[in-house]
Amino acid sequence: MADRIHIHQGKVKEDARQIGSAAAYLANAPLSSQDTRTTLPANAKSKAAYGRLQERIADLGRNLDQEAGNIRSLNAAFTEFDRMIGQLGGGV
Repeated sequence: MADRIHIHQGKVKEDARQIGSAAAYLANAPLSSQDTRTTLPANAKSKAAYGRLQERIADLGRNLDQEAGNIRSLNAAFTEFDRMIGQLGGGV
């Protein structure tokens, strides 16, 4: 069965790198300082909604970073598994 599992480690590493790179674009971007003072309730609500949206975008970026790390860890685990299976098969 192990001979049917083929993992392209270079591709996995590249995919993890690309996911990590995409996460860098998902950071919290505060509103410009021009919008710090308002008397209109709609503007205040818009600023609050924008703030919540930016928090969610930053959360998504952190989650992508975590997933990229998970992909790297899984790749390392498969490499170790492959090494151990190779040793097991060599001793038979």
